[in-house]
Amino acid sequence: MYSSEDLERLFIRYKGESYPKGESIQTFCHRNNVPYNLFEKWYKDTRHKVVEVSVSGRPSPQEEEKSKENAQQKEEIVREVRILVNLRVSAAYHSVVSTCKLQGYLILEYLKKFFAEIVVGNRDYGKLMPSTIGISANKI
Repeated sequence: MYSSEDLERLFIRYKGESYPKGESIQTFCHRNNVPYNLFEKWYKDTRHKVVEVSVSGRPSPQEEEKSKENAQQKEEIVREVRILVNLRVSAAYHSVVSTCKLQGYLILEYLKKFFAEIVVGNRDYGKLMPSTIGISANKI
Protein backbone atom coordinates (compact mmCIF):
# COMPACT_ATOMS: atom_id res chain seq x y z
CA MET A 1 0.00 0.00 0.00
CA TYR A 2 1.27 3.46 -0.84
CA SER A 3 1.21 6.26 1.71
CA SER A 4 0.17 9.80 0.94
CA GLU A 5 3.83 10.86 1.17
CA ASP A 6 4.82 8.20 -1.40
CA LEU A 7 2.19 9.42 -3.83
CA GLU A 8 3.21 13.04 -3.20
CA ARG A 9 6.82 12.18 -4.06
CA LEU A 10 5.66 10.32 -7.16
CA PHE A 11 3.65 13.34 -8.26
CA ILE A 12 6.61 15.70 -7.71
CA ARG A 13 8.83 13.35 -9.74
CA TYR A 14 6.24 13.24 -12.50
CA LYS A 15 5.99 17.06 -12.62
CA GLY A 16 9.80 17.36 -12.78
CA GLU A 17 10.73 14.48 -15.06
CA SER A 18 7.88 13.31 -17.25
CA TYR A 19 5.39 16.16 -17.53
CA PRO A 20 7.85 18.46 -19.39
CA LYS A 21 8.46 15.63 -21.89
CA GLY A 22 4.73 15.25 -22.50
CA GLU A 23 4.38 11.81 -20.91
CA SER A 24 0.94 11.02 -19.49
CA ILE A 25 0.49 10.37 -15.80
CA GLN A 26 -0.98 6.94 -16.62
CA THR A 27 2.19 5.92 -18.45
CA PHE A 28 4.36 7.32 -15.67
CA CYS A 29 2.43 5.38 -13.02
CA HIS A 30 2.61 2.18 -15.08
CA ARG A 31 6.36 2.64 -15.60
CA ASN A 32 6.84 3.05 -11.82
CA ASN A 33 4.56 0.11 -10.92
CA VAL A 34 1.97 2.29 -9.20
CA PRO A 35 -1.71 1.56 -9.88
CA TYR A 36 -3.12 4.62 -11.65
CA ASN A 37 -6.53 4.31 -9.95
CA LEU A 38 -4.79 4.58 -6.56
CA PHE A 39 -2.90 7.67 -7.69
CA GLU A 40 -6.04 9.21 -9.21
CA LYS A 41 -8.02 8.72 -5.97
CA TRP A 42 -5.21 10.28 -3.92
CA TYR A 43 -4.97 13.18 -6.38
CA LYS A 44 -8.71 13.88 -6.27
CA ASP A 45 -8.77 13.65 -2.46
CA THR A 46 -5.84 16.00 -1.95
CA ARG A 47 -5.85 18.31 -4.97
CA HIS A 48 -9.55 18.95 -5.54
CA LYS A 49 -9.04 22.65 -4.88
CA VAL A 50 -6.47 23.06 -7.65
CA VAL A 51 -7.85 24.40 -10.90
CA GLU A 52 -5.78 25.13 -13.97
CA VAL A 53 -6.30 28.66 -15.24
CA SER A 54 -5.05 30.32 -18.38
CA VAL A 55 -4.72 34.10 -18.52
CA SER A 56 -4.99 35.91 -21.81
CA GLY A 57 -3.60 39.39 -21.35
CA ARG A 58 -2.91 41.59 -18.39
CA PRO A 59 -4.92 44.63 -17.27
CA SER A 60 -3.29 48.03 -17.54
CA PRO A 61 -1.98 49.69 -14.34
CA GLN A 62 -4.91 52.16 -14.40
CA GLU A 63 -7.43 49.29 -14.51
CA GLU A 64 -5.62 47.56 -11.63
CA GLU A 65 -5.83 50.73 -9.52
CA LYS A 66 -9.53 51.13 -10.28
CA SER A 67 -10.26 47.53 -9.35
CA LYS A 68 -8.31 47.93 -6.09
CA GLU A 69 -10.27 51.07 -5.22
CA ASN A 70 -13.57 49.31 -6.02
CA ALA A 71 -12.56 46.34 -3.88
CA GLN A 72 -11.71 48.64 -0.95
CA GLN A 73 -15.05 50.45 -1.29
CA LYS A 74 -16.95 47.15 -1.39
CA GLU A 75 -15.03 45.91 1.65
CA GLU A 76 -15.95 49.06 3.59
CA ILE A 77 -19.63 48.64 2.66
CA VAL A 78 -19.59 44.98 3.70
CA ARG A 79 -17.99 45.92 7.02
CA GLU A 80 -20.66 48.57 7.64
CA VAL A 81 -23.47 46.17 6.75
CA ARG A 82 -22.02 43.46 8.99
CA ILE A 83 -21.88 45.86 11.94
CA LEU A 84 -25.43 47.04 11.25
CA VAL A 85 -26.75 43.47 11.06
CA ASN A 86 -24.94 42.53 14.26
CA LEU A 87 -26.45 45.55 16.02
CA ARG A 88 -29.95 44.69 14.84
CA VAL A 89 -29.64 41.05 15.87
CA SER A 90 -28.28 42.07 19.26
CA ALA A 91 -31.10 44.59 19.77
CA ALA A 92 -33.74 42.01 18.79
CA TYR A 93 -32.24 39.42 21.13
CA HIS A 94 -32.19 41.84 24.06
CA SER A 95 -35.78 42.91 23.31
CA VAL A 96 -36.95 39.29 23.41
CA VAL A 97 -35.06 38.60 26.64
CA SER A 98 -36.50 41.72 28.30
CA THR A 99 -40.04 40.90 27.13
CA CYS A 100 -39.79 37.35 28.50
CA LYS A 101 -38.45 38.61 31.84
CA LEU A 102 -41.18 41.23 32.17
CA GLN A 103 -43.96 38.76 31.41
CA GLY A 104 -42.50 36.02 33.62
CA TYR A 105 -41.59 33.51 30.89
CA LEU A 106 -38.49 31.35 30.93
CA ILE A 107 -36.29 32.63 28.09
CA LEU A 108 -34.89 29.22 27.16
CA GLU A 109 -38.38 27.67 27.06
CA TYR A 110 -39.61 30.48 24.80
CA LEU A 111 -36.64 30.25 22.41
CA LYS A 112 -37.03 26.45 22.14
CA LYS A 113 -40.72 26.79 21.30
CA PHE A 114 -40.05 29.73 18.93
CA PHE A 115 -37.44 27.90 16.87
CA ALA A 116 -39.49 24.68 16.86
CA GLU A 117 -42.36 26.66 15.30
CA ILE A 118 -40.01 28.30 12.76
CA VAL A 119 -38.64 24.90 11.74
CA VAL A 120 -42.14 23.55 11.02
CA GLY A 121 -42.83 26.59 8.84
CA ASN A 122 -44.82 28.91 11.07
CA ARG A 123 -44.09 32.48 9.93
CA ASP A 124 -47.03 34.23 11.64
CA TYR A 125 -44.88 36.30 13.96
CA GLY A 126 -47.93 37.64 15.81
CA LYS A 127 -48.58 34.13 17.06
CA LEU A 128 -44.91 33.63 17.95
CA MET A 129 -44.87 36.28 20.68
CA PRO A 130 -44.06 35.06 24.22
CA SER A 131 -47.66 35.63 25.34
CA THR A 132 -49.25 33.84 22.35
CA ILE A 133 -46.85 30.99 21.60
CA GLY A 134 -48.33 28.63 24.17
CA ILE A 135 -45.89 28.51 27.06
CA SER A 136 -46.83 29.01 30.67
CA ALA A 137 -45.59 31.96 32.67
CA ASN A 138 -43.10 31.24 35.42
CA LYS A 139 -44.87 31.75 38.75
CA ILE A 140 -42.33 33.18 41.15
